[in-house]
Amino acid sequence: MATKKVNYITKEGYDKLVTELNNYKEVELPAVLERLAEAKTLWDLSENFEYKSAMEDKDFISSKIVELEKLLANVEIIKEEKTNKASDVVDYGSKVVLKIEWDDDTYNVTVGWTWEVGVVGDNDLLISLDSPIWSAIKWHKAWDEVKMRLWNDRKSVKIIKVA
Repeated sequence: MATKKVNYITKEGYDKLVTELNNYKEVELPAVLERLAEAKTLWDLSENFEYKSAMEDKDFISSKIVELEKLLANVEIIKEEKTNKASDVVDYGSKVVLKIEWDDDTYNVTVGWTWEVGVVGDNDLLISLDSPIWSAIKWHKAWDEVKMRLWNDRKSVKIIKVA
């Protein structure tokens, strides 16, 4: 039997997801259902752009609701003291300065949570616990050099600073 994947998240991140889910359920979905009902009254559904557009929006919103419900069904809220602890070891919530083999730049990386990823600034990244960078740097210290598995290759990553 397969175990469910735990989605690690901060209390703040959890609250944002719950707010987003409630918005989809209580605001977005009723609005699109109203548009859909109005579009059905206009004319032949096979040539009704309003109807097709409302159906696409309804499908999108429904899929977002399902996605968020699945995500929230198996969360573990990371305790604040765990994310704010001072440590020289890369852990959940750590802010890390990295040098990656293929680039001369350094990157300011924040270890986020499963659903939080992206580019925050020019060289500022928010990585998830599912990322290859996290797999390589977790539990290491400043000045450690580790190998990151990337597709069918391995790249060197040097940890400059852990905060």
